Amino acid sequence: MTIHLNRGHILALLLVFILAGWIIIGLSSETEEYSNPRPLVMEHGLRKVQVERMQGTLVERSITISGKTAANRSVELKSEIRSKVKAVHKQKGENVKKGDLIVELDARDWPARVEQTKASLRQYALELDSAKKLIKKGLYNKSQLAQAETALANAKADLTNAQINLEASRITAPFDGIVDQRYVELGDYVKENTEIVKILDFSPYLVIGHVAEKDASFINIGDRAEALLVTGDVIKGHIRFIAAEADSQTRTFPIEMEVINPSGSMTSGLTAKLLVAQPKQFAHEISPALLILNNQGHLGIKGITPDNKVIFHSINILKAESTGIWITGLEEETQIITVGQGFVDYGEEVTPVYKKIEEKKQDTAADMTELGLVNE
Repeated sequence: MTIHLNRGHILALLLVFILAGWIIIGLSSETEEYSNPRPLVMEHGLRKVQVERMQGTLVERSITISGKTAANRSVELKSEIRSKVKAVHKQKGENVKKGDLIVELDARDWPARVEQTKASLRQYALELDSAKKLIKKGLYNKSQLAQAETALANAKADLTNAQINLEASRITAPFDGIVDQRYVELGDYVKENTEIVKILDFSPYLVIGHVAEKDASFINIGDRAEALLVTGDVIKGHIRFIAAEADSQTRTFPIEMEVINPSGSMTSGLTAKLLVAQPKQFAHEISPALLILNNQGHLGIKGITPDNKVIFHSINILKAESTGIWITGLEEETQIITVGQGFVDYGEEVTPVYKKIEEKKQDTAADMTELGLVNE
């Protein structure tokens, strides 16, 4: 039998898996009432619940992306001719400018061939000029003129080929950068397509990664960002690229941060945590032990209305910190049930007992430690 799950069922299951640990541990440790269910104290026929007046505040958050440092450009230069390494002009780790000679191959007879083809080119150019004059006098036919033109064209092609081969004996930097690898030594014999050197361009310096589908739409080109490197250094920059199409395997989007004014040594491949700043949002800080799922599978918390009736507030988790979690979806000032929420139903009238701020801070810190969200 095939079971069809709608969007609500899928969301409910997902939230159950993510939050089960938080809720079970939090509810069992917050008070004895959760581990040993018993009726709450009654007053005038109404159950007493502990309530806190929560005041919201503007909170800044960041989208966190695992990544690594990278060069702006990386290229491996390869030989185009068969020859022997005649000279090495740059070592690994050296800076180079565009056009700098890095490795020189034996040019063999290519310089002589260039001069020879230049001479042949001059000769065929003169012969073509003479042929044009003679054809005007009727002393040359069109076939002879065509032969002279062909000879000149062949000479030009031979010269171009000789110059290309001569130039191929000089391995030069295609752009400013650093010699990251050199694969040959003096005297080595190389064939066509042999790797000679690897050049990295760190202008600009990049941090690259892959952003999850759920976060990709919140990031824009130009957004400010920073990266925490495995070395402990923090580098700042802005987003310069985010792919328009997700990776077919991981369903994530490639992203790049361009570093502003990099300082110190620049290394490609360092592990980094990329943080993309997001606009501030209105949020409340609570203990994760207060989170519940309603009958429809929505994540939220229980509170009370101005006339002391129990109400469900649907929320979204903005971020987690050592002191608690930040949630959105509540009004600026909200009355939240902090003890006894498991014993009262929606719409039930209760007697609120208001919690002191000092108690709230102590309980929240304890909840975060017990739930494994902060080290003791």
